[in-house]
Amino acid sequence: MTAPTSRAELLPLIGQRASAEIAALVIPPVVVASVPGHASHQWAWMWAGAYWLAAALLIGMRHLFRRDHAQLPSLAFQARWGRRVERFGLGFGFLWGCLPWVSVPAHSFEYALFLYLVLAGTTASTVSYAAADLRVFLRYLLPAWGLAVLAVPMAFPAHWKTVLPLCLLFPWLVWRHARTSHRFLLEQSELKHRSEAFALAHREARDAAAAASREKSLFLATASHDLRQPLYALTLTAQAAVQRNRDAALSPLLLDISQAASHVSDLLNALLDVSALDSRNEQLPLQAVALTPLLCELHERFQPEAQARGLDWRMRSPETPAWVMADPILLRRALSNLLHNALRYTPNGGVLLAVRPRSTGWAIEVWDTGVGMAEQEQQRLFAAFERADDAAQHAAEGHGLGLSVVRDCVRRLGATIEWQSRVDVGSRFRVLLASTAAPSTASSTVRPMRTAAFDQQPLLRGQVLVIEDDPGVIQGLRHLMKDWGLDGRFGADAVQAYRALADGFEPVVVMSDLRLRGDVSGYDLLQALLARHPQARGLIVTGELDHPDLQRADEDGFLVLRKPVAPEALHRVLAGLLGYTALSLDGQTAAPPLDTSDAASA
Repeated sequence: MTAPTSRAELLPLIGQRASAEIAALVIPPVVVASVPGHASHQWAWMWAGAYWLAAALLIGMRHLFRRDHAQLPSLAFQARWGRRVERFGLGFGFLWGCLPWVSVPAHSFEYALFLYLVLAGTTASTVSYAAADLRVFLRYLLPAWGLAVLAVPMAFPAHWKTVLPLCLLFPWLVWRHARTSHRFLLEQSELKHRSEAFALAHREARDAAAAASREKSLFLATASHDLRQPLYALTLTAQAAVQRNRDAALSPLLLDISQAASHVSDLLNALLDVSALDSRNEQLPLQAVALTPLLCELHERFQPEAQARGLDWRMRSPETPAWVMADPILLRRALSNLLHNALRYTPNGGVLLAVRPRSTGWAIEVWDTGVGMAEQEQQRLFAAFERADDAAQHAAEGHGLGLSVVRDCVRRLGATIEWQSRVDVGSRFRVLLASTAAPSTASSTVRPMRTAAFDQQPLLRGQVLVIEDDPGVIQGLRHLMKDWGLDGRFGADAVQAYRALADGFEPVVVMSDLRLRGDVSGYDLLQALLARHPQARGLIVTGELDHPDLQRADEDGFLVLRKPVAPEALHRVLAGLLGYTALSLDGQTAAPPLDTSDAASA
């Protein structure tokens, strides 16, 4: 498409005002009424009639002018109306140029002066809109004042030498003013184009960023299954190795491997979960979150890292049950980033994680005795890809995204964050959250922190049919279920699952992935198996983030666990689904396991 010219853009401004039509209501009657009593009104009436006729014609043409402007492209509109408007300007110029000649037969200085003043005022007012097109204005100005100048000796026979210079000077000044106004309009048009170009560039950049974000989220949603599967297999196998080990010398090594796998699992879950949240634009629904279990989880995750760095790690839990309104994923991510930064920039001393009551809620604080930050650097503290000037001297890792993510998480939680920092003294970050009452379904027990070794899981009894197509996951589940006392059968597809049932296997729990080989629906297979064995309970364990069957499973009331699932969480869920049949190691029935909803959130 050809870009419109400056004239094509400015020409419509001439038709926006109906000045000529309004003048037709006032000026002709005044011209006629002002004729001296001794003079004839014939010439005044002839001029007034001509003006009224021209104004009537102009009204009709202005209607067509505005219609074409609304319907035609700019260049087509200019081609149709450019010459027409010039002719109208020329016609009105001759019409107004005839006005001073009306005073000639009257032989009245006052009447002549009045008509020249009317012409001058009309010309000055015409500049305000006709200056949008200098061709049109010039075609009005030249005949109007050319005829007026020719009439000066006859209209002012005794004073024409004084009036003539004024009549020559006035149009010249008006023309200069019109050119200045035209340049201003051109600059406005150029600024408009620049603004539109910037707005277009902004929209394109915003759309490109949104498309990249959607592609990133789609990639993570598509690849999440493949990313979680090997890590899930590693977690299961590491836990099975810990439970089977009888060599005291290997216990610390196996425990470190299992904890490392668990921490990597936590990081991957956080990455994929936050990515899934970023792909949603709607406001997050906040829920009641217990702070004590969250602190225990953070303690398990960061206390070993603090010890490895030679730092003193302390945690101060609330003395009473503490519940806040938050999203658990975003709150965990914000606190994790604060703790990462505290450990990273604390070469010696320690880190404190504390929860303190406040008048309107709870304050979660992260203290460190690290390098601190100068006041001028605190102004850009939460900017993305920003690090303190001397940050690289203390920590090579990091790209300056940690605190930027904290800011975004806190903002989406509707919370506030405060901070204080002093160079070579340390920093304190405080996240303020609104308190809420504990939900009626909340368990009164608090999950204890893991100690230096995993607690021995109580034995279970029952039959579990597992539908899983990943060999590594199958092998890890096989080891764990055998150690837990379960009779497990495993199938990678429908054929192997039905073959197990044909052999007389009666499952109490059917556990299935959502996506099997060949994009076969694991949920459809699960429903078919449960229809064949209605006494069995269904369980979905998947690494999918956005699968159509996830909503179906939720609507049908199935429990969904996200891979990689912590072995202790899976044990609690299976214990509940098997009907509270957990056995202690000495063969006595153990206490009922935790509620499955608690395990599902693990």
